[in-house]
Amino acid sequence: MSRHPLEEHAPDVTREIMGRLSPEAMRTLQAVSEMRHRPAEDVLREALAGYIADKLPIPDVEAIIHEMSQRFYTLGYACGTAKRFLREFTNK
Repeated sequence: MSRHPLEEHAPDVTREIMGRLSPEAMRTLQAVSEMRHRPAEDVLREALAGYIADKLPIPDVEAIIHEMSQRFYTLGYACGTAKRFLREFTNK
């Protein structure tokens, strides 16, 4: 199983972000890291993932399914029409 291309750069990006943190933010990150018994990089990565997930809108699944059904109906109609045309064409 291959890794996502962005995951290959995650440690470098995480270190870069950690280097830009204020001393107070770094102390807080270290404290949370110690409480969770996890590396500070993992804690920061999880916090960033949660922050980004909160900012992304939830997709409208109902609208997506409705749109797919409309397209599949049109595709089915087109295939049926082509099939009927070919059947009539070969019978003549």
